[in-house]
Amino acid sequence: MDSPAPGLLILVPARAGSKGLPGKNLLPLGGAPLLTWTARTIEAAGLPGRAILSTEDPEIAAVGRAAGLETPFVRPSSLARDDTSMIGVVEHAVGWMEREAGYPVSAIMLLQPTSPFRRACRLRQAMDLLAQPDTDGVVGVDTLLRTPSLLFREGVGGLLQPLGPWEGPLLRQDIPPMFSPNGTIYLITRESLRRHRRFFPERLRALPTSRIESIDIDTPEDWELATAVVAAGLVKP
Repeated sequence: MDSPAPGLLILVPARAGSKGLPGKNLLPLGGAPLLTWTARTIEAAGLPGRAILSTEDPEIAAVGRAAGLETPFVRPSSLARDDTSMIGVVEHAVGWMEREAGYPVSAIMLLQPTSPFRRACRLRQAMDLLAQPDTDGVVGVDTLLRTPSLLFREGVGGLLQPLGPWEGPLLRQDIPPMFSPNGTIYLITRESLRRHRRFFPERLRALPTSRIESIDIDTPEDWELATAVVAAGLVKP
């Protein structure tokens, strides 16, 4: 009997506890639980692979199943704490799927429910980027039109210190873009996870998204912004 071919594991992590916004993964956004937005995006993307929900909570698991996500295991409570490393959650899911489900994983796409507005096309674009030569990972990013001389850290006495030397005034169109991860998508190869145990391998490509897509819901203020975007009709449930 032939062994199953390696495939994509799309992982949606959703635990019950949240200090910044209690119960956020099940809060209704535009008439649908927050978790459901990500499940619908996965379905619309139509990627070949398995979409798995990692949770320790029965209610979240039920909502995930209703939205089309698989729930083949219960996440251990030790991996559902405030200080739990996301790498640990991913390694648990990958290990379980390979060991218990006989599903050899070739790549892992991490989609957090707190970024509900990512577009389905981004998932396909991420896979295309990962297929490029010498690529171990892809990350969703905001594009920052700032030079290091206009980015600062707080120094001694609270004074700001630029990250780079002064480059002089530049026209907006002449500024080389910088990128900041925004949480919309993380995609790494299985081998990269094994070697580096992080989502930012050296051979990493950027996937720019829109500002609306990059909204990351972690606080009540984030939630108000998200509900306003839906109410304004800028996105559809």
